[in-house]
Amino acid sequence: MRIKNATAFAWSLVVLYAIGCGENSFSPADVAPDETKSSGQILVTDPDATTAGEWGTDGFELSGAAITGDTLAVTVSYAGGCKEHLFTLVSSSEFLESNPVQVVVVLAHNANGDRCEAWITQDYLFNLTPLKVHYQEAYQQDAGVIVLLLKDAPDDLVYEFADEAP
Repeated sequence: MRIKNATAFAWSLVVLYAIGCGENSFSPADVAPDETKSSGQILVTDPDATTAGEWGTDGFELSGAAITGDTLAVTVSYAGGCKEHLFTLVSSSEFLESNPVQVVVVLAHNANGDRCEAWITQDYLFNLTPLKVHYQEAYQQDAGVIVLLLKDAPDDLVYEFADEAP
């Protein structure tokens, strides 16, 4: 990928960790932001980096995932309870050419060495706007569809966005 401008490049490298520890119950389709869900953004990076080792390789179970608007909502469970856990959504910067295009995404979990054994279920929201901006720059189109290939996602994750011109 060639860098066209510094602003677009900065947007595509935004990393905001979703942080949380607590028990909530929600349907992933209910993605309205509120205080019960942790928020984060996506990291769009080199395709070789989507192994997410740099951002964490600790185990977790993905029990729900859904996209509404520009938001990916996931429900994850993991062992812990004593330290802060970080989740980062890492996306390849290269689209797989198909119709619609696809992109490999990895949910990375960094447990920060937490050895506690409480079973935590947490909801996370990820803003997909940087992925949309990357698509718009790559294809010179304002509207599009991207299928997110997330391991263990219970359903297809189809991210569709329209031209936002007035």
